[in-house]
Amino acid sequence: MERQSASSSSSSPDAGQERVMAAAKHIVKSLAVSKNAADDMMHFLSTFDPRLLPLSSPDTGDEASNSGRRGARDEEEEEEIAAAEEIILRCNSMSSSSSGMIGMTDYLYAVDDALAAAGHSARAAAAVHAAMPRLEEEARSLLSSSSSSLQRRLSLSSDDAAAADDEAAAATPTASPSHGALSPDAAASLRGVAARMLRAGYGPELAQVYVTARRDALADSVAHLGVEPVSIEEVIRMEWSVLDQRMRRWSHAVGTVVGTLLAGERALCDEVFEPDKELGHECFADVARGCVLQLLGFADAVAVSARATEKLYRTLGMYEALAGARPDLEALFSGDAAAREFFAGEASCTAERLGSSLRHTIEEFGRAIHGEASRKAVHGGEIHPMTRYVLNYSGLLADSRATLDAVLGDASLDDDEDGGGDAGAGAAASTPAARCIRELLTLLLGKVEEKARLYEDAGLQNIFLMNNVYYVVQKVRESPPLRELLGDDWLRRHRGQIRQYETAYLRASWMAVLSTHLRRDGGGAAARAPAAAGGHHRAAAQAQGPSAKGFNAAFQELYRAQTSWKVTDPQLREELRIAVSERLIPAYRAFLGQGSRHPARHVKCSLEDLEDYMLDFFEGVPKFVRW
Repeated sequence: MERQSASSSSSSPDAGQERVMAAAKHIVKSLAVSKNAADDMMHFLSTFDPRLLPLSSPDTGDEASNSGRRGARDEEEEEEIAAAEEIILRCNSMSSSSSGMIGMTDYLYAVDDALAAAGHSARAAAAVHAAMPRLEEEARSLLSSSSSSLQRRLSLSSDDAAAADDEAAAATPTASPSHGALSPDAAASLRGVAARMLRAGYGPELAQVYVTARRDALADSVAHLGVEPVSIEEVIRMEWSVLDQRMRRWSHAVGTVVGTLLAGERALCDEVFEPDKELGHECFADVARGCVLQLLGFADAVAVSARATEKLYRTLGMYEALAGARPDLEALFSGDAAAREFFAGEASCTAERLGSSLRHTIEEFGRAIHGEASRKAVHGGEIHPMTRYVLNYSGLLADSRATLDAVLGDASLDDDEDGGGDAGAGAAASTPAARCIRELLTLLLGKVEEKARLYEDAGLQNIFLMNNVYYVVQKVRESPPLRELLGDDWLRRHRGQIRQYETAYLRASWMAVLSTHLRRDGGGAAARAPAAAGGHHRAAAQAQGPSAKGFNAAFQELYRAQTSWKVTDPQLREELRIAVSERLIPAYRAFLGQGSRHPARHVKCSLEDLEDYMLDFFEGVPKFVRW
């Protein structure tokens, strides 16, 4: 009776007290992680308002009171289930555009409430089941939300790379790998959706949605980098200009695909499937498989297509790019031994095919140099196109010497010239790359000597040899990688060859003039001179002895011929002019000193004129002396 009186006396219609009691009940509901905690809280609050005591009095131990409390809690739980069900069904019945009235956060909380009761409530379990299609749709939308913006960035970057030269294009496009190109908000929302689906036992459905969406998005991103699916037959039929561009883009794209796109996918997958890491590993392997096999498929097609020298450098670049990306690729599958073994094996097989193609291409390159059989002499004794071609490729090979060492191993070409390198040239000269380049240059210089015999004039033969060997020596000197691989001893030997060709040129072209037309004792000297072009003039000159007429005729012929000869390098051209002048000018001065023996009307050229005429030599423009 006392409790009832107290209750009656305190039950005045006070709105403030009612609100306090409602708030207290809400607090209990929020904090009731266990029955004891709820009872303790209600007992504490009852000291302020006796009306709360029947809800949680620790002194009430009878079955009726406990049953009442259980009934209240059951009723409260049913209300929660009903509220969650109402939110889920109402949102499900709306279109995607109108369902925005119910926030995804509220929807996820409703799913949480349904999940909490699903174990003992068929109604809650049905609500969870009803929510899953909507969560699948939300996951699909979030997974695809950022693909278009990423593709636009990649497309612009890859177009810039294609327009630039190789060095500039090496700066590959990048995108943040933190969430597979999803924004932080989208990634957080996706984690929330995935967590509910995994708790509900819908991991397979989540995995299917994830793999389908991200596999397609990744394939589109790779295509925007310029790496599209292509068959071996298509590669074989491609024009070189098209294939060259595709090979270059592939080399630039590999690092971006592995280091940015796949790394981002790995990070996203780890976050989404954090509650089920094994399922996450399976999903990432499924997402990555198509992308990686697409990349490797193009490289395989290049490796088995027809070998051509022009493909050599691009294939080296592809091998180099793949070798650089392989460690990062394998690291992405560190938590999945089977996937790691699969992808490592595929990459290894592709690298071996590229390496085999490179070795055979280099061998064929050597055979092509050796077998070059054109019979047309280069005009004026200039540098042969083959010399430029081989030196350009040798420079490119030297730039990739580490890769070339890995590709060649012990399978480089036989080194007939040096037997393994120059003494004192350092370890670089004995590497497979050094042996390969030395052999290619040996084949080239041997072919240059063969081509020199296409010229009838012995002087022009030596001009041709000087031009080509000088070009080779200068290219080696100017390229640190080539110089390191070939060594200074190699350079000294071939500079010595240039001096030998210079001496042979002077002997072949100027011996008759110096010993026959300008010296009184020229008969004997001329007889000792080796046979050379223009030698038929020598016999007549020997019978006549030195004469102005003989010199005029000989010089006119030499001037006409040697102004049409071309010494390409300005420094070498000047050195040759000086070498001729040092022999010709003093002899002509001495010749003019014998003026009483040479009628003035026969002397057509002064020393100054002769020096001026020398400036026209080796310019590649034929001229005639007009006396």
